[in-house]
Amino acid sequence: MRMKEKKEIRRYRRFNGYDYTRGAALFITIVTNPRRRLFGEIVDARLRRTALGLAVESRLAEMSQMPGIHLFNFVVMPDHVHLQLHLRAGLQDPLVVLGRAIGAFKSLCAKDFHELTGERGPLWQQGYHDWICVSEEMIAAVNRYIDYNPLKFELRHNQPEFLAIREPMAAWRLPSEEFWRGIGAVDLLDGDAPFIALRISRRLSSRQIAEAVARIRRRVGDYVFVGGWISPGEKAVRDMLLAEPRGRIVQILPSAMPHDYRVGSMWLEAVRDRRAAIIARGNSEVEFSRAACLEVNEVAAGLAAQAGGLAAQALPSGQGQGLASPCGKAVYWLPEGPRLVS
Repeated sequence: MRMKEKKEIRRYRRFNGYDYTRGAALFITIVTNPRRRLFGEIVDARLRRTALGLAVESRLAEMSQMPGIHLFNFVVMPDHVHLQLHLRAGLQDPLVVLGRAIGAFKSLCAKDFHELTGERGPLWQQGYHDWICVSEEMIAAVNRYIDYNPLKFELRHNQPEFLAIREPMAAWRLPSEEFWRGIGAVDLLDGDAPFIALRISRRLSSRQIAEAVARIRRRVGDYVFVGGWISPGEKAVRDMLLAEPRGRIVQILPSAMPHDYRVGSMWLEAVRDRRAAIIARGNSEVEFSRAACLEVNEVAAGLAAQAGGLAAQALPSGQGQGLASPCGKAVYWLPEGPRLVS
């Protein structure tokens, strides 16, 4: 008599050492079995829902009414769902509360699946994948990931040319003796629009950064902005440019671009609209350091120095090589002389 095979049970460990009674922000993924696209198809970066997909969305809305759980954001994809939820602080057994909430959701969806399709097999894979968000930055990143997940699916599966790595790249702005890879609108480097290589000091205050972003916003559409986008001020400008429909931006990675490089969620819309590119040179990994950042700034300045481009640096007032800003807050120093990006 043939022995029955032992059923494998996969266990997903929670975050070791974290006190969940303090409350927790969680990123949760639940996947169909075996990755069947039962909930719809992505068309124009939106889910065209099946009847089951609509039912799953309805069950997610019901989850918000469960005690101890607050559902902040979610997305239903063809073969999985992503949730961003919060476990209330002070629960006596928070992981039990979480398990029951997810278990109830999965059971109700399975009931809908059986009634709508007449099938009797399992709807979901066992368990669920969960990550605890340990910072506000991670919470924001998860929120972006959820919001942009349909667009990422669209680009990856329906329009893969947008996320394909171009190698070797050839553009008149790039030194011909160097090897470059790129993703996105790499034709920006072959166009005739002037570049601004932007560098913003880490020493700027939040108010100064906001003022710098406001100044640069006035030139959106006039230039392609290029840089490593590393300091807090540079990241603020990057986010503004990616959100602006006319913003054009090139990011230079400090290290080589691996063949499995994934574009971050915040870049996807601008990549699709052909106004953002990410590039890197060489095949060698470089350790992230101040020297690597300075090298990126030099490369950006070299790209911008051609065809009427500029290199701009925002510094705290009093540190701009004797130049004074009219607002007294931030100085923009350009190699050609004292000009303000205003």
